[in-house]
Amino acid sequence: MITAGFLLGVPPSVPSARAPARRSLAAVFLLASATAATAPLPDAPPPADRDRIVAGLHARAAFALPGSGEAKRVAEGLERLGAAYLAEGDAGRASELLSEAYALDEGNGLILAELTLCHLRAGDADAARFYLRLAEQNVSHAPPEIYAVLGDAYVSLHRLPDAVAAWDEFLRFGGTDPAVLARLSRARDELAVSHGQRSLEFDHFTVFGDPGVPGEVLREAGESLEAASAAQSPLLGPPPPARQVAVLYAGRAYFSLASVPDWSSGLYDGKIRVGVEPGEVPGALAAVLAHELAHARIRQACGGRVPLWFHEGLAQWSEGRRVTVRDTRGAARGDAAVSAGALDRAFSRRLTRSAARSSYAQALSLVEHLLALRGEGAVACLLRRLAAGGSFEDALAAETGLTEGELFASWKEWVGL
Repeated sequence: MITAGFLLGVPPSVPSARAPARRSLAAVFLLASATAATAPLPDAPPPADRDRIVAGLHARAAFALPGSGEAKRVAEGLERLGAAYLAEGDAGRASELLSEAYALDEGNGLILAELTLCHLRAGDADAARFYLRLAEQNVSHAPPEIYAVLGDAYVSLHRLPDAVAAWDEFLRFGGTDPAVLARLSRARDELAVSHGQRSLEFDHFTVFGDPGVPGEVLREAGESLEAASAAQSPLLGPPPPARQVAVLYAGRAYFSLASVPDWSSGLYDGKIRVGVEPGEVPGALAAVLAHELAHARIRQACGGRVPLWFHEGLAQWSEGRRVTVRDTRGAARGDAAVSAGALDRAFSRRLTRSAARSSYAQALSLVEHLLALRGEGAVACLLRRLAAGGSFEDALAAETGLTEGELFASWKEWVGL
């Protein structure tokens, strides 16, 4: 659900054709991270004026010597526009403008920090680290806002002590942005329950684990994620070039801080976060990791253009979960959604265990029905249209010939609700 940033996942009692089931929550925090846009800047130039402003800055840049006073003033203008695009989630356009600004003023630490975020969001970890090192070298020559941007970069790399230190500096220099202060508070809370974590790197993942998580479990988690990534790629597309961060927690301290329901032990908020329980049932950890990975892949490819019922249904399908028509009717008894929109709204509130069981069973069944009607190829093409910027309704109609309402009505008839 997107209430305080949450989008809920699969409860333990959803009927499934595969075992074992395990509690799972996919949380999508809309933070300044490598996978999500920040809020629009309050003083950003209106979109209708930006092309005109850029043209004027380009005209001035043509006669400005890099490093000169005029070049720095032009760079400031380009940085302001780049920051606006970055805040709105358009990392590509932001990177273009910020790169031009960097060419005019190579010592501007704020531009370097924002370029770091651009490349993190584009999945180019090597370029991000390059600009991060330059930003750190030029931090003394930048305005206090650089610390807010550096904190975002550090937290996306799971460098929590560095993130807290950067945001503390932002606060020390008089920063008052409530969103930054909220991120600082969350990072401090997380750091308090994450001391002593170690990590292992894999081809597409960096897996962190609490001291109480055995090294063998850390290794198995990375191998499970690599296997799930390969299995999901035909439907969800290729993995991003940057390594996805996953964090394994011993116990529920972090989940209590994040207000995760007690029926859930996994979430996605730009990082895959999973609680590891003593005496873990073989295969249970792999299932919840695959579920959260599917959320990550869908979110990274399609942003926020996917209905919550589709997000949750497809994540369950991608972890290997299936539900029969009979079990769907049983789970939905007395709580059947009257429309796709109603099912979507169910995920926008905090669910009890029984309500979660009903909503997730219906979401999975609805996705299964879509796949039965049109096949995995149509769903893969739908996701590609969404990744290109299309709306869900338009992509669904183009690839299946159905509206969301028609699909839902067909599903209800199929299930017998």
